[in-house]
Amino acid sequence: MQEKNYIAIRNSQINYYKDVGLYYIEGGSFILYKPPGKLITELRLNEERHPTELYIHQNDRITAIKELQKGFNEHIAKSIKTGNVVEVKSTLCSLVEETLAEPRSGTLQALPETVDVLVSGYSQKPEVLKIFASISFKDYTTVIHSVNVMALTLGFCFYSKLSLHETKRLGLSALMHDVGKTEIPDSILKASRKLTRKEFKVMKRHPKIGDFIIKFKSGIDSGIARGALEHHEKLDGSGYPRGIRHISFAGQLLGIIDCYEALTNEERPYRRAKSPLDTLKLIKQDVEAGKFDRKIFEKFCYSLI
Repeated sequence: MQEKNYIAIRNSQINYYKDVGLYYIEGGSFILYKPPGKLITELRLNEERHPTELYIHQNDRITAIKELQKGFNEHIAKSIKTGNVVEVKSTLCSLVEETLAEPRSGTLQALPETVDVLVSGYSQKPEVLKIFASISFKDYTTVIHSVNVMALTLGFCFYSKLSLHETKRLGLSALMHDVGKTEIPDSILKASRKLTRKEFKVMKRHPKIGDFIIKFKSGIDSGIARGALEHHEKLDGSGYPRGIRHISFAGQLLGIIDCYEALTNEERPYRRAKSPLDTLKLIKQDVEAGKFDRKIFEKFCYSLI
């Protein structure tokens, strides 16, 4: 039973833990290796003079996530300065993965700082975001999708010359637009087939769940939640969860970008990823059918060039 009270940590993240204790196993028992309030020395880390497997206590889970977020944000800022786009995206995906593990516990509060770092770092070189969004990983997940949608949204904002304040708000909304999927069963979320009508009904709950988490559990400006709530709505009222026709700018923009990113990157047994041009042609059909705003769509297309 003791094992259930401890969580293994990644060796690559050991240097981020200061305020939580780290434990190792000896003789079947968990022994304190590093007490709270101290960091493992850089020399010890470089020479790997520490147990190969370290753990945190379950009670320290949220504190540990917040320490990781702080460390990840600092690493992202350094990687932007050195021009290491792959490292930026990899670290950002790790940060979002940890954040989405406990979204109702206040962990979303670190994301505004993350977006600030990205906007500040790439505002003078927005072309990098096109490379950023195209960097692929072996497994396509909600985390990677959310990060890509954010990168494409920032690229749109920079192209449109929106204010930094509005750019940060839209980027943050994009990064969190699918947070509601954290409460959708994996059997539905990761199904390698088309969902049944009943399963899709469950999936359609994620915008409202995301809206609730952002508004009432994150401590973030509730206006940011509009993108999460409305990114599956359509101007002709055919969308979900509310079937409304009057949709916020964030909801309209994220609806287009969410659709574009998913179709160009997600491969499933029943559907292959499409080329960017073919995807834009498909979305254009929805524009002509009155589902998406033409001006926003056209501006998004230009932002990809």
